[in-house]
Order: sequence, then C-alpha cells, then structure tokens
Amino acid sequence: MLPTSIATPTSSATPTPTFTPSLTPTPSATPTRTATPTKTHTPTPTHTPTPYPIPSGNITRVDTTFHSASLGLDREVIIYLPPGYNVTTQRRYPVLYLLHGWGGYDLKHTTEWEQWGLQQGVQDAILKGISRPMIVVQPLAYTPTGECSLYFNHGPGTDGKPWGDYIWKDVVNFVDTNYRTLPRRESRAIGGYSFGGQGALSLGLIHPEVFKVIGGHSPSFRQADGSIDFMNDPNWFNQFDPVWLVKNTNTVKQLSIWLDVATGDDKVRTCGAGSDHCVEAFHALLDSKGVAHAWHDQWPGPHEGSYWQGHLPDYLAWYSAQLVGE
Repeated sequence: MLPTSIATPTSSATPTPTFTPSLTPTPSATPTRTATPTKTHTPTPTHTPTPYPIPSGNITRVDTTFHSASLGLDREVIIYLPPGYNVTTQRRYPVLYLLHGWGGYDLKHTTEWEQWGLQQGVQDAILKGISRPMIVVQPLAYTPTGECSLYFNHGPGTDGKPWGDYIWKDVVNFVDTNYRTLPRRESRAIGGYSFGGQGALSLGLIHPEVFKVIGGHSPSFRQADGSIDFMNDPNWFNQFDPVWLVKNTNTVKQLSIWLDVATGDDKVRTCGAGSDHCVEAFHALLDSKGVAHAWHDQWPGPHEGSYWQGHLPDYLAWYSAQLVGE
C-alpha cells in the first residue's frame, strides 16, 4: 500500500537557513520548449570508466502514482530499478533524481529524458561499469494546466502550490519508503536540463541536508518578471533563485556541483544586458566564491535534446563517481 502521509527525509545536516529576499534584476531568457532531438553532432565522450561490480539483467521500469501531501494531488513518477535489484534483495542503492524541462508536457507516461534514450543509456552505463548500479527517478512536475512548475513553492497571489516541497520531501520520501535506497544526502543526486537544471540547483542549495550532488545541464536562470503567472513576485522568488542563494548563503560549499552548456546555446549561455543570470555568469560566481565545480563549456551543440542526449554517458559517470554506495 502506498503511503498517504509523508515524513521529512532523514537528515543529520545543519537546518536550512531562513532567507530575507531582496530584489533581483530582469531575466535574460524566456521559456522555450525544447525541440525534438535531431542528431546535429556526435560529441566525444569525456568520461573515464570506473570499474564497478557489474550486475546481470535489465532495468526494471516502474511507472506509478502516489499521493503528494504537499500538493494534495496524485502525481506520476517514473522509477528505474537497476539491473540486479530483484536478485540481490538485501542491497541498497544511491538515487539520482532527474528533472525535466519546460517541454514534453504533452507526452503521456514518459518524459523527454526517456525520449532521448535515458533508460537504455542508464542500463548500458551500469552494465559496462561506467556507472555504479543506482536507482533513477523522474518526477513529473507539470501543473494541471500543462506548465512546468519550475520546482519551487509558488507564492502569494498565485496558485500557491508548494512544488518544491513536492520534490524534496514527497517524492524523496515516497522513493525511500518503497524502494531499497540509501536514505542519506551523500547517496542522493539531483540534476536536470534547462528549467530542470535551474530546479536542481535551487533545491540543492535550499536543501543540502537532502541532496549532496547537483547537476545543472544548460540550466536556465529564470527570474520573477511576471511573464509566467506564478513567477510574479521577485521578493518571494529570491529565496529559490540559485544566483541569490549563492550570493547570500553558504550552502553551496556543502555540495558537489556540475555545470555544462553547449557552445551554440543561444538561450541560457550568455547574459542579457544588465543581467547576471546565465550559465557563464553563474560559473564565474562560483569561481569568485572559491567553489570547486565540474565545468564544461566547450562541447558543441544547441539548447535541445541532441546535446543532452549525446552527453548522457558523461553525466552518468560523474553522478556515479560523486555518489556514495554501499
């Protein structure tokens, strides 16, 4: 039986600070649905395979729903159980949470990550020893009206739904309760592309007691300018803005961070006039704070699926190397 009430994830870290927001500048990007991937380039893999014990078998794909206490809604989540999960029944696994972007809202029981070969990619990486066996979770975070929730708690004057709490609290606890996870921050990673990358950075910076490993793949750095109806209050949104969080808190120093962006990305790579909200500026900000992070900005490609698809082995190898297993 699936749980209907969710407990706060197990944690031993310092509690998240209370933020006092301040106004932020005008954003430099507008939401753009990611295009259907077309193979415009063949990236050269940069990962160095690390030998992990290689199980046998295939991924078990679970497409299920659970009740989110935070949202008061039943939500769909897609879970990959690694090869060997159903054979070695006492083993526990680290977990990678992968967030989708703005596009794909009209897909049924799948995600753009899956359309780009995520399931086969994860399986191949595990069976080749590139990645340690791990559970991979894809929460669907579209609002009932078909918009990406952007993975933060919507504020006053909006629908008011706590879409951030839904991810870090409800989804994490559902997975920890029903599957053999290692329920600790060192064994949890969260990442995403575009808006999902922004969400991963935000959730990791706000909740380092839940997630230790954070991946931003061409992350957007959208601000509250009112062009999205539930992003209408800069004072409210600052507490979820990765740029504001790095500037005004020290939680970033508790994280392992990856950041990448394609050379031909015309959506999020560079900032607009007067803005410090783009991937290059965020990288510079991390450098200015002395925050070590993985940084890849020389891979060719656009802001679309062909780029992220081509670097899936690189992403998985890095996540695997950062996560703590048994």
